Amino acid sequence: MSMKYMIVLVIAIVAIAEGAEYTVGDDMGWMVPPTPDYYASWVSKYSFVENDTLVFNFEEGMHDITVLTKEDFDACNMKNPLFQFPNPGGVTVEVSGTIYFTCSFGQHCANGQKFAIYFASAPLPPSPSPSASAATDQSLDTQRFKFVSRKMGN
Repeated sequence: MSMKYMIVLVIAIVAIAEGAEYTVGDDMGWMVPPTPDYYASWVSKYSFVENDTLVFNFEEGMHDITVLTKEDFDACNMKNPLFQFPNPGGVTVEVSGTIYFTCSFGQHCANGQKFAIYFASAPLPPSPSPSASAATDQSLDTQRFKFVSRKMGN
C-alpha cells in the first residue's frame, strides 16, 4: 500500500473514531419547544452513530439533561433517571441503540422537551486477522457516556 493511501486510511479511521458533533435543536438549543414534535423532527434530519456528541445549549439552572428508560421517558417519570447532567455541554454516546433524553424541570418533558435518538454502530476498520470478538455489555453505564460541561454565554 502506498504512503498516500495509508495516510487517507488513517485519517478516515480517526474521523470514524471521533464521531460528529450535533447541536440539539440547532439554533433554538435545549428548551421547551414551540411544538411537542419539535425535537423528534430535529432528530429525523440526521443519522447518528456511536461516538457522536450531542451539544446541549441552555441557560444553566433553567434546564438539565436527563437520560431515562423508555418506560420512564414515555410517562415523563423523573423518579429514576439513569443519568442527569445539570450544566450545558456535550454528551458523547459510546453505545449503539436508542437513548431517551429529556429535561427534568417542571413540566418540560410533558411539554415536549424530550427526544428518543437511535445511535447506529460505528463502522469498524478492517481487522488484520479474523478473531473472535468478545460480547460487549450494551447497558447504559458511566463508561458509555462522556459529558463535557461548557459554560455558555448569555
